[in-house]
Amino acid sequence: MGWNKAFLTCKGRMFIWAVIEALAPLFNELMIVTREPDLYSGFPVRTVVDFLPERGPLTGIFTGVAAAKDEINFCAACDMPLIRRDLVQYMMNLAHGYDAVIPVIHDEKRGPGSRIHPLHAVYKKDCLSAMERHLRQGRRSLHELVSSLHVRYIAEKEMVRFDPELRSIRNINTPDEYQALKLEFSETH
Repeated sequence: MGWNKAFLTCKGRMFIWAVIEALAPLFNELMIVTREPDLYSGFPVRTVVDFLPERGPLTGIFTGVAAAKDEINFCAACDMPLIRRDLVQYMMNLAHGYDAVIPVIHDEKRGPGSRIHPLHAVYKKDCLSAMERHLRQGRRSLHELVSSLHVRYIAEKEMVRFDPELRSIRNINTPDEYQALKLEFSETH
């Protein structure tokens, strides 16, 4: 994207505030994993610097889950400003007996098949050894990690009960996606 997506706005709020406001009522502690903790000093969250020098989502999730006080943790990307609290609560409630709870939907842009969303997911501390093993072996793919875990997948038909338009799992990766989001909510700046 070329700049820190956490500070983009949607519906008059920075993405990071939208995520914080959606999740704060559900958890005793919110945490941002970052390489630049000073950027978040004014936010009501704990900041944690990545444990490992490798960059990428798996490193961030590993750091967050390892630093968390709770056994069951919800992890989301900062570029997901439309998270639905009731969907997150539903996912947390399904974690018993699984390493992770991850949404999976059919993605017509990618053709036949399904697409998992490991950046809007529940991860238990039980995953840490598998995460660490993957990182030490230089394997940073979340999809590869997920295939080694005992996962409860949340199907699209389950998700629409809480999020009919599946906006929760929508992340904004490009300027075009950001402009589309702003148009969707009739923002002009």
